Amino acid sequence: VAATCYRNLKLETDAVSERLESAKKRLVALAKHNNERGYNVAVSKFWKVGAIDYKKVPQLQGADLEQYRSPPRLESRVTMTV
Repeated sequence: VAATCYRNLKLETDAVSERLESAKKRLVALAKHNNERGYNVAVSKFWKVGAIDYKKVPQLQGADLEQYRSPPRLESRVTMTV
């Protein structure tokens, strides 16, 4: 029963997520400025600094980075199977 409930809600969520992403893209395309507000919705456009690919940094080749790793954390993932 729990699996059926999850599956049904996941399918509904996926369908709504696609529609939500489409609506978001439309709002972003309509925004003429970096910050637009209206009808209780705000659209902000900003540059985000890209992630560093540490494997490509020559000075770090062979360096032991484990001492800088954060502690492990338990995460859960539930996926749908065919």
